[in-house]
Formats: sequence, structure tokens, C-alpha cells
Amino acid sequence: MDIYDLLRVLPLASAATWFVLAALQVYRDRIHTWTETFFLFSCIFAGLYAVWDYLFFTAGDESFARFAGLVSLSTSIVTAMFLLLFTLVYIDRMRRVYWSLSVVTIAILVLVWSFGLEGVMRAPGSGLWLPLFNETVFLIVLVYIAGYSIGGVVNLYRLHRIVRKASPQLARRTQGFLIVFTLILVLGLGTNGALGALRSNIPPPFSTLLLIIAGATIYTLYPGSRQRISEAVRRFQSRRYSIKASFLTFEDGTLIGSKARPGETVIDQDLFGATLDVIQNFMRTSFPILRGKSLSSISHGTYTLVVERARHTYLTVVLEGEETDQLRRQMRDLLLDFETTNRAVLAQWRGMPAEAKGTDDMLSAFFAEAPLL
Repeated sequence: MDIYDLLRVLPLASAATWFVLAALQVYRDRIHTWTETFFLFSCIFAGLYAVWDYLFFTAGDESFARFAGLVSLSTSIVTAMFLLLFTLVYIDRMRRVYWSLSVVTIAILVLVWSFGLEGVMRAPGSGLWLPLFNETVFLIVLVYIAGYSIGGVVNLYRLHRIVRKASPQLARRTQGFLIVFTLILVLGLGTNGALGALRSNIPPPFSTLLLIIAGATIYTLYPGSRQRISEAVRRFQSRRYSIKASFLTFEDGTLIGSKARPGETVIDQDLFGATLDVIQNFMRTSFPILRGKSLSSISHGTYTLVVERARHTYLTVVLEGEETDQLRRQMRDLLLDFETTNRAVLAQWRGMPAEAKGTDDMLSAFFAEAPLL
């Protein structure tokens, strides 16, 4: 197998790796927050980029090669957007201004499909198709990808600084990912960009380089130890809010347990559970579009009730400040662990909170850790 045969099939390996990452997200139920959604779409579009890369290289005729080349470039543009959104929200929180990034992306896609590709040609000696881009449009695309990628590098550096304060071991992972991402940015622009701009007869690696990023992502975000980068980020983000109380409620409105921060005013627990259930039923009854949906949060002044639901129960925390995706992930993980431990009790619920195990420990977890400084 020569270098061209390898270049032809490597995009399939890249696609398979990214699709496996996407499948892991779904399997691990990591699809509920903006952070998880952006990462899922990053994996999906990176995989699609590699698939269309392969279809472009191996196209049977010029018309399909031209179409595949446009789709391949488009999916790479969208991948850059979702990767930037993921890194932004992972260490911060979703903000409306971030949607402006998608407006820029749409404008770039319209430009690419209107004027981006002037034609395709066969590379001498390899038989692989090569794109002939409009030089001005291609330069704009390179600036776009470079800008979004540099934004991602800056966010990864911020992530490394956060994690370094929590664990030197985890910091080595984030440092490695930062180095890999930066090198791929440089190498990607230096090969794909330069070869495309110069209209070289040498086939560029295109999505093959993303295989390295996928490997680094697996190593960084799916470590074998009990330590998790997301946990370090959550503790860092906890400086933005103060949790006042936590409540665990069965789906019929029965309060299973509650916990308040020492010094906070204790509320009527039964009244809280009944009121929250009434609010949810009122929303679903009054607005048919919300049927099948569950209440996510209620804001009042500086206070927010954040709600996460599992199969039989839902968990509510009362906080002052800004909620974050990592807090919601913690809530859902604790809730799922609780339901796994009490599967039999919850399946035949008799309205007796004392039968449920681990309630106090779960609710106390929100007050146990001091935030990182």
C-alpha cells in the first residue's frame, strides 16, 4: 500500500473514531446540556467531514467529486463552529451572543456554495481528486477556520489553568490535548491550507489530521482514573453560585428528602413538593406544546430553582447566582445513581421516604465541597 492508498482510506478511520465518540455520548446519556450537545454535534460533523473526504477522494466522476468536495469543506466549517462553541460553554455557560458564531458560519457556507469551488482535477500518479478553490473564498475560509480554532486553543488554555489548580495529573492530560490541538491547527493550515491555496498536485491530508485530535480527545475526556476534568471545572464554576437547598421528589409529588445550607431559613417541605408539582402540571395543562416536557428551571430575582428529572424522581436545587451545565451534570449523575440504588423501592413506591437509601448523602453532596480558588 503506497502513501496515496493510505491517504484514501485513513478518512474512514477518522470517521469511525468520531462516530464512536458520538455514540459514547448517547450511550452515557450525555446529551442534555448545551455542553454535551455541542460536543455531540462536533463529533458527528467531524465524522461526516471524514466520510465526505473519503467520498471525494474516491468519487467515480467529476460531478460527484465536485459535490463531495463542497460537502466536505462545508462539514469542516461547521465542525470548527461546534468545537469552538463546546470549548466556550464547557468552561463558561451558554450565552445568547454565542449564536452570532452560527450567523458567521452560515454566511461562510453560502459563500462557499456560491463561489467556493471552481472545479476538480485528478492528481497525477495517484488518481485522487483535488479541489480547485476560488482563491479569495478559500482565503476567507482559512481565516474563518484559523480564527475559530485559535478561539478553541485559548479556551483549552483556560481549561488547563483551571484543571492545574485541582490536579497535576489531570493537568498533564489537558496540557497534552492543548499541545496536540495547537500542532494540528498549525499543521492543518500548513498542509491543507497551503496546498489548496497553491493548487498543488500533492493531495492534502484533509480530515486525516482529525484522527489525531480524536485520539487526544479520548485520552483527555475519557480518563481511566476516577478523576474527571468536568469535576474540576464544576468546582471552579461553583464560585458563580451559592446553593441554598436541595430537594428530592418522587414523580407523584411526594417529597423524599431535603437539605438546606446551615443558616438558611427552613421552608415547609411538604408545601414545597406540592407547589412544584402544581406548577409543572399547570404548565403542561395550559400550554399543549409543553406536554411531555418537564420543568427545567424557575427564576425569581437572584434565585433560581434548577430541576433535573430521571425516570421516577426529580432533583431540585435552589441557588443564588448563575446555574452551569456542569452543575446540571452533577445533579443528573447523582439522580441516576440514586435511582439505580433504589430501583426496587421506586418501582413499587409506597410513599415512605425512609425506604429510600442514600437520600441524605446525595442531597448533602451539594454542600460538601468548597470551590476552587
